[in-house]
Amino acid sequence: MRNTGKLKKGILISQIVSGIAAILFFTGCAKEKKHAEWEKSAKTNCASCHMYPDPSILPRKVWGEKVLPNMGYRMGMSHGPIYTYGDPDSHKDLNPTMPQEEWDKIVHYYLNESVHKIPIDTIQHQKVSALFKPHVFLLDSLPLITMTSYDEKTGNLFLGNASSSTLLTLDTNGAILNSDLLESAPVKIVTKDSLNYMLMIGSLNPSDEPKGKLKIGDNVIEGLIRPVDFLIYDINLDGYDDVFVCNYGNNIGDFSLFENLRNGTYKKRVIHPLSGAIKVEVKNMDADEANEIVVLFAQEHESIMIWDYKNDTFIGKKAIQFQPAFGSVDFQLKDMNGDGLTDIIIGNGDNSDLSTVLKNFHGVRVLLNNGNKEFSEDYFYPFHGVSKIEADDFDLDGDTDILAISNFGDFSNPNFKSVQLLLNEGGLRFEPKYIDGLPDFRWQTIDVSDYDKDGDLDVFIGSFNLNVGPKESDISERKNVSWVKLENTLNN
Repeated sequence: MRNTGKLKKGILISQIVSGIAAILFFTGCAKEKKHAEWEKSAKTNCASCHMYPDPSILPRKVWGEKVLPNMGYRMGMSHGPIYTYGDPDSHKDLNPTMPQEEWDKIVHYYLNESVHKIPIDTIQHQKVSALFKPHVFLLDSLPLITMTSYDEKTGNLFLGNASSSTLLTLDTNGAILNSDLLESAPVKIVTKDSLNYMLMIGSLNPSDEPKGKLKIGDNVIEGLIRPVDFLIYDINLDGYDDVFVCNYGNNIGDFSLFENLRNGTYKKRVIHPLSGAIKVEVKNMDADEANEIVVLFAQEHESIMIWDYKNDTFIGKKAIQFQPAFGSVDFQLKDMNGDGLTDIIIGNGDNSDLSTVLKNFHGVRVLLNNGNKEFSEDYFYPFHGVSKIEADDFDLDGDTDILAISNFGDFSNPNFKSVQLLLNEGGLRFEPKYIDGLPDFRWQTIDVSDYDKDGDLDVFIGSFNLNVGPKESDISERKNVSWVKLENTLNN
């Protein structure tokens, strides 16, 4: 005889299990639907200003405590689901760019999808190179070198010293020949056709104040917004040199042409009204015979723009786009694979703003030119805190090597070396080496020249020992190294 009690009990248990399974299923579906909504909101809204950043690029704490509050404030959002900006009355004038519930979706998405700690690449022990002999020089003041520029005509080295806003003129043995007190730190100096050009940044710290200046002989272009680079180039072929200027700024800035009006004055023409313009070069980047203007943008805009100039019109193309924590700092233009097209070598390592943690995507990249201003990343060397790069044939074997310096390195790791020599072995293979006898320091500026006229390239680098960035970059106890001359020993 069948036990109907047990049968009923079994059916009841089965129904309960099925009910729980159904609840879990529908709950899971609801979560997936909610997650999909969060992701869609993030990709739609964040990508409207810059490249969409994947949550995995930064730790959850950095997203929640630094990046999202800053993003929200810029977008007019006064609060989020896990933080506030303090007194709500102090933000009554904010203009929200989206409904609060839409912003909450974005916040939830990044906090739920990011991880506690991002993985960091293991720093391998490297071989030492004796290609360069370092000569280390000290200055009395805090070493904040904003410029190292060797003048081949005079044989003098110019240093910009931000700690005292001075332009120092030295010989290559380190003797100070002259010291000029300026209104702000110099960041670039060029002499062309007996005319001296000197760019002063105005404000070293993040600022939108128009205090920067470009001195051209006895003339001055004023009102520049934290300018960091310029290029002398007769763009309209009228026989008079025009000047392109990178107004880096902070929240505002631009990339502009200052057209020479032939009477000692210049007319400003904004080409791209974005902050973060950090470097400009001129080079033929395609199959035609004309040069293009190539500009690197940092900050949240993180991109490389290429402009053609035809019929007094600039025709621009965004050739490369990076996520906003990329940290663009410098680039070089060289043909790295011998196909006749100019490639891009880029360094990314700026790490002094909101997300000051070591990042596994910082380093040196080679972007091969595929034609029609299209590029692909074909080489990556991880290197924390890259600040400047130089691409040239340092060992005179017929191919292009890369020398990279760092300002935001991992000095907690004994294997980390703040100057990296990437020796080209062909086929986009590079052997990384460090310089024998060179102290590990925070380096910011670089220049390359054959100062001793022996046929090989020497290097000058300047330090910037300011305690900003990741905690691993702090070397505040080492305060005296100001600049280094790397003497190439190849032809000694």
